[in-house]
Amino acid sequence: MTSRTVYRELATAGLLLAAYPFDLLSRQSERFIPPRLGLIHDPVILAHGLGGSRANFLGFALYLRMIGFSHIRFFEYSRAQSQSIAESAKRLGTLIEEVAPAGGVHLIGHSLGGTIARSYTAMAPRGTVRSLITVGSPYSFSQTSPHEIAIFGDEDPIVPPPPTELMPERMFKQMIVLEDTGHLAILYHPETLRLAASELRLNRE
Repeated sequence: MTSRTVYRELATAGLLLAAYPFDLLSRQSERFIPPRLGLIHDPVILAHGLGGSRANFLGFALYLRMIGFSHIRFFEYSRAQSQSIAESAKRLGTLIEEVAPAGGVHLIGHSLGGTIARSYTAMAPRGTVRSLITVGSPYSFSQTSPHEIAIFGDEDPIVPPPPTELMPERMFKQMIVLEDTGHLAILYHPETLRLAASELRLNRE
């Protein structure tokens, strides 16, 4: 890693740790905030990475609310990930049925959260998922995910971007690799936020 990437990773790690106390406050306040005050009513579900929590996505959620997406929900699973990807995907499906019985959700997942979102999308009825955005998420060269926007950091030591020469057709809808970026900093990279906003607006109801 370059010194610039290391600095970004450390700064983001500090930001994520600082978010945990705010998460406790946000959990309490959510009971009093109507979910559909924004301009865009499509549900957006955010899925954190392994070892993390919904607190990791608080800043991301704030950004989405600022651009008009007010119906934000968080998908949480065991930090130890004792359950399988398939079981986690089923649990995600249960949440989607609760918040959007008719479908039409947008999924954004970081690291393992993106893999779970991809797994659910692959088995979901057509039209259930409007957008699938993964950020630094593990992948398989045998997968087919033609609606997925996959964002990677070029200096991510945990989930390096796949070599383009090995990628089959329809592995992703689009792959973006951000320079001087690691596994944590990619979550709050300005380009990640911009790409997510663009895809959500493109696929909104």
